[in-house]
Amino acid sequence: ILTIMFRSLILMIAIGVVIWLVSRLLKNKTLQSRPKQNNEIKNIVQCHVCNVFIPEDKAIRQDQYSFCSQDHLNQWKNHS
Repeated sequence: ILTIMFRSLILMIAIGVVIWLVSRLLKNKTLQSRPKQNNEIKNIVQCHVCNVFIPEDKAIRQDQYSFCSQDHLNQWKNHS
């Protein structure tokens, strides 16, 4: 009876190790398949209306001023 229990214990440990290895391989594969983030530093500008800082490539430009949204550009035009 002890040998049967010992074999069962070894089998369960082996199955657990296999499951753990497969899960690690799948996890690593999904991490590798994700697109890498662009950590490039971008120029930052400030909205002329609300003073929020935004990346220059996302800003709306008018003359020498930057705006975070079309609404703020329109608001500035209406008050100028």
